[in-house]
Amino acid sequence: MTGAVLDRISAGWEAALPGRKTVVMGMARTGCAAAAALAKRGANVVATDLKEPAGLAGRLPPEVALELGGHREETFRGCDLLIVSPGVPATNPFIAAALEGGAEVITEIELASRLTSVPIAAVTGTNGKTTTAEMLSGILEEAGFRAPVGGNIGRPMTEMAEEIGEEADVFVCEVSSFQLEWSPTLRPRVAVMTNVSPDHLDRHPDLDEYAGLKARLFANQGPGDAKVVNADDPLTARYLPAGLQQALSFSRKQAPVRGAYANERDIYIVEGRKFRRVCATDDLAVTGVHNLENFLAACAAAHFMGAETGAMARLARRFKGLPHRMEVVGQIGGVTWINDSKGTNVGATAMSLMSAEGGVWLIAGGTDKGTDLAPMLGPARDRVRGMFLIGEAADRFARVFEGEVAVERTGTLGEAVRRAANLAREGETVLLSPACSSFDQFRDFEHRGDIFREMVQELSKGAAS
Repeated sequence: MTGAVLDRISAGWEAALPGRKTVVMGMARTGCAAAAALAKRGANVVATDLKEPAGLAGRLPPEVALELGGHREETFRGCDLLIVSPGVPATNPFIAAALEGGAEVITEIELASRLTSVPIAAVTGTNGKTTTAEMLSGILEEAGFRAPVGGNIGRPMTEMAEEIGEEADVFVCEVSSFQLEWSPTLRPRVAVMTNVSPDHLDRHPDLDEYAGLKARLFANQGPGDAKVVNADDPLTARYLPAGLQQALSFSRKQAPVRGAYANERDIYIVEGRKFRRVCATDDLAVTGVHNLENFLAACAAAHFMGAETGAMARLARRFKGLPHRMEVVGQIGGVTWINDSKGTNVGATAMSLMSAEGGVWLIAGGTDKGTDLAPMLGPARDRVRGMFLIGEAADRFARVFEGEVAVERTGTLGEAVRRAANLAREGETVLLSPACSSFDQFRDFEHRGDIFREMVQELSKGAAS
């Protein structure tokens, strides 16, 4: 889709909202933000959810109609516009009903992009996208831009567009594959793909479709835009050949033609044969191969947006990381305890194992996604002293890893922590990196990580007394 077509859509679309019959499906934070923005512009909005969220009416304008505790097919079939939650699969029958009735179906991210003229820097990928988005926002802020961050991270982009509006210089936005299913005109000024590894294959039939959905982030870009891809990942590197947009990449293996590069000592911005040093790799306040790659991706994108290397170096030294992502939560008797509860897929856990220091006692398991565990085998053989398996996935994980490393089915996180505390020795690491979702025993990965942190804090108090 050309830029001219996109401009025509944007110019006329918002003006047609008054009186338009609109359904917002899913009343989490993004749904509430979308419903409020549409009602403000005169759309006739129905907010619907399978559950009955407490206090919802107080978070929405009074003119928004509520249909809670279930969906009504006639509501969907009679609407002109459907804003669908990223948690709803494209095969949902209510989406089908809306489409059969002639409705336009989009996501909240797509809506926000139509309601603002502020450039968007969007980050997608299987792993590292939250950290990369935060790093990119931080570099741009260090460079003097007003660059708020949101999207899939937590703060809806529509909310940012409404509250900050045109005062922002750029919106930095984390975007999931689910959000890209119904975002046909989203056009980032710069679009980053961190990596692609098996995940969400319960929602996407195969890895190629999953990668292709993420690559939709590049589809509407023009000559004034840029994509940034991981040259070291074959599933992302295949998108490097330039389309209408400019192409940048990042690598730890070989200097790109344009983008960001790191050798064992230093980090550089590369433009052809010109190398501009950013900082030493040891200057990064966060450790691990994965964080180095995240920083390279952020540097390449920030460079395209006009940030200087000094801003990148300042961010490298001050960025301390995010909760639940290789977060050091304790040092007890010389043993390092790391909360990597966000490691919800095999690729993330394999990378975390390669980044951990000393012998590793790994706590893994949870809701099994059924993905191939082979990428974890090499790092496990090299790094893992023992593996404590929890949750629904324990039996399948045990069948794969028994004979490779010492395995215990501990069942619960509490028992895994108790066993790790008994066995880990000075210089070793206890790593919670489950390679699974958390929903069998916890609300979400944050809840799992918070409980782990609390358990480690109790161990620390006991060791100190």
